[in-house]
Amino acid sequence: MSLIEDLTKAIDIQQERQNREYQEIMDKPLQERVARGHALANVDIEIDFYNDAPNDFCPHLYGDDMFIYRVVVYCGDNVSRFREGAPVLLSNGSYLFKMTVDEDLLDRMVLVSGDFDVKNNYIDALEYPEHGWELNAVNLTINQRLLGAARDRISYDSGLNEIMESMLDGTLDNNYRPVAVSTSNNASQDTATSKALGCSHFHLIQGPPGTGKTYTIARIVKSLVSEGKSVFVTGPTHTAINNCLNAISQLVPDKSKIVKIGENNQADEVLGNEYITRKTRLSFEKYENSTLSRKGIVIGATPYALCYPASKKLLGWEFDYVIIDEAAQMSIPLALAAMSYGEKLIFVGDHKQLDPIIPAGTGNWLFGKSIFKHMVDKYPDHVTMLDQSYRLSESLVRIPTRLFYDSRLRTARQSDNNEFVSFKCHGEAGRIINDPENEVLYLHHEFDALGRSPYESKLVADIVYDLTRNGVKLEDIAVITPYRAQVREVKKALVKNGILVEDSLNDVFVDTIERMQGQEKDYVIFTLANSNPEEVEDRLEFFYSANRLNVAITRAKTKCIVIANERVFMLCQEAEPTDSVGIGMKAYWNYYNLATHILASVEDDEW
Repeated sequence: MSLIEDLTKAIDIQQERQNREYQEIMDKPLQERVARGHALANVDIEIDFYNDAPNDFCPHLYGDDMFIYRVVVYCGDNVSRFREGAPVLLSNGSYLFKMTVDEDLLDRMVLVSGDFDVKNNYIDALEYPEHGWELNAVNLTINQRLLGAARDRISYDSGLNEIMESMLDGTLDNNYRPVAVSTSNNASQDTATSKALGCSHFHLIQGPPGTGKTYTIARIVKSLVSEGKSVFVTGPTHTAINNCLNAISQLVPDKSKIVKIGENNQADEVLGNEYITRKTRLSFEKYENSTLSRKGIVIGATPYALCYPASKKLLGWEFDYVIIDEAAQMSIPLALAAMSYGEKLIFVGDHKQLDPIIPAGTGNWLFGKSIFKHMVDKYPDHVTMLDQSYRLSESLVRIPTRLFYDSRLRTARQSDNNEFVSFKCHGEAGRIINDPENEVLYLHHEFDALGRSPYESKLVADIVYDLTRNGVKLEDIAVITPYRAQVREVKKALVKNGILVEDSLNDVFVDTIERMQGQEKDYVIFTLANSNPEEVEDRLEFFYSANRLNVAITRAKTKCIVIANERVFMLCQEAEPTDSVGIGMKAYWNYYNLATHILASVEDDEW
């Protein structure tokens, strides 16, 4: 079967699966949807309005009707999965508004009307109901439209179709010409840079935690731009792209040569960078009539920006090089949208870290694995692994290198930089902080609610409190968890402990593991917040993810603290690695056996 036929089926499968899963969620009783985090119910709201029509596409309104600017949703016990940027449906009887989550606060969420949907979001400003509103997820179709555009592009170009097919089936003849690069103290980075510049079609760069993959991308781009090449830097998230562009700007400090495509809320990491030009769109025709560089340019955007006619953000562009960062988090269909616009391709990622979210059990090979894992399996001799971690000390690299990297990953740090200093602490937090090991696993037997743990949240707050009392800055601490509900629980505990006030919730990083990949902090606290994994059988693959565990225990530069109910690990003893759940449970069990244990005291365990 041809690539085009497979891709067409994949697009249909993904939409059908998404439609079915969405309908299954919506068919459940409201109380169950709320309990599982798919909805909020019976909430109060307060609406702010535009004074005039927000844009030219809005209809003329009569009487007291006004367009909705934002809605404050009051939800004191919010266990939903909704987070900033998520599209939601706000409803009450005949009222139905499609909006976006702008802020997720402790006792309320702030929704805003998007530019496209605002024309439908209006209500009587004087007599709208303030009580009894409901919030639900939105079923999106934009992915399928964009992937369809990529499929059409490949199908219309027989030469492109042939290259994509041979590349993906493992038969493409990829070779290298020797390219001299400036040498450094890191031979693996030098090799990766040389092969990326000298490849005939593609190269694969595996970047384990803290090994400088973003810096390596910047080195590659600097050489390409100096040669007058056009480079497209992409990835599954704007954060990954922005971080790459920031690194590139340090080596190429010229705003005429670095452009970020995206909306204002997709540019947080590059705001204030004087060497990056920001645009919402840039057609090739407008580029040719602009002051931007003609002698080498790098443009950063998600693959969607290329998919004409579904998107016109980069209309008319073709690139000498396409660099896909975090390629291990990108599905093959989405990657094809970017791959089809580059003469040469560089895939950068780590298939031992987070995977893409793709439909399982479809039987379609395009949904079998990420583009990075697929290419690594097809071309194992075309992979350069960056093997020196500048983040992980000897003690912190000990577990992940054995569990995930066949003992090939080593530290580049001269010492642990962690001469043991006894902090002035109290209670269980003091035991954890003052343990001389850099990595510790704190085990308790407290049973909490599904997906959130007040017990672990209180302990986290105590640890953060004692760290800050001893001079550790809030910005040097991260708290990570698998569950969105636990994120809110931890923030509540930090406020209750007097560490934060509502206006400073972002002073310390508290978020899900997915939001932590690619980042590092001195102190990282991983709260698993699951007392009984057997109760979430439908999400065991999510919870027992070996790759998610790898990300969680490799973010710290000084100390990694894992907090869990011991049952999480006891269930893994007899696991057989026959599927992804078994592989994940085996990784957790191996971690348990390698970790430094701290057992909760009896008094604290009965908190």
